[in-house]
Amino acid sequence: MFTIKQASKLTGVPEATLRTWERRYSVVAPERTEAGYRIYGSEAIAAIAAMRKLVDAGWSPAEAAKAVREGTVPTAGPELPPLQGGLRLPDGQGNAATYMEQFLAAATRMDIGGIERSLDRGFSLGSFEHVVDAWLFPTLIALGEGWARGEIDVAGEHLASHAVLRRLSAAFDAAGSRSRGPAVVVGLPPGSHHELGALAFGTAIRRRGHDVLYLGANVPSTSWEAAVLGHTARAVVLSVVTAADRPSAAATAQTLLALHPDLLIASGGGFGGSLARGTHTLPMSIADAANELDALLP
Repeated sequence: MFTIKQASKLTGVPEATLRTWERRYSVVAPERTEAGYRIYGSEAIAAIAAMRKLVDAGWSPAEAAKAVREGTVPTAGPELPPLQGGLRLPDGQGNAATYMEQFLAAATRMDIGGIERSLDRGFSLGSFEHVVDAWLFPTLIALGEGWARGEIDVAGEHLASHAVLRRLSAAFDAAGSRSRGPAVVVGLPPGSHHELGALAFGTAIRRRGHDVLYLGANVPSTSWEAAVLGHTARAVVLSVVTAADRPSAAATAQTLLALHPDLLIASGGGFGGSLARGTHTLPMSIADAANELDALLP
């Protein structure tokens, strides 16, 4: 599921326009969280992208919405030119939502070549940080949803996830070791295994000149202590992906604070929050989190 901000980035449709299309034309009916925030599924994203193509082609919003609702959107021809603006390849072919669908379809078929090609296209849509926030993470959420619904076999989900892991590892290596910046240790607490977000964040701050020691998944507390000492770290960032990860992350943070009172300890991920008094919570966006850590480590 995607927030309205993510839906806007994926489709290139401003948030205000999304609300107008929902209210005036009923082109989508997003679900709501308990707090009242809109959330959009992959079908809603596809509907919005289809409506935007029609509007860009010169259709009135009312006509475009009617075609989307009735399932009569033309799939090709001069009346439906390529999507203009938004996230796209330099040659003007395709868009973020299309590459998401290609990635999911390839995962369903267990087609590693198709997965790699969709990743090539996705990572050509902009800067590393922008692609991760606006395309890769929403795509991975959709991958998990497809697995949960039984549409994508666990083998396909693992194949796709490992392809992403390889791509992020290559990006991390390409960022190079820039030891002139502050030393930062990044990883996951004991028992936590979902490392894609942590690796993406480690890559983003390495690109900004930080000296990053990336530990990976399921790191024992004693190993965190050894890494801080061995790397003379000024900061530690724990990725907390699930609610089940919070107790071990909090225990690790508390131990490190007791041993190193001056160490900056931050958490990120969907269940980061405040792990202990004196810790810092980073934003969900990779770009925003990297910028904030920069500000915390002048």
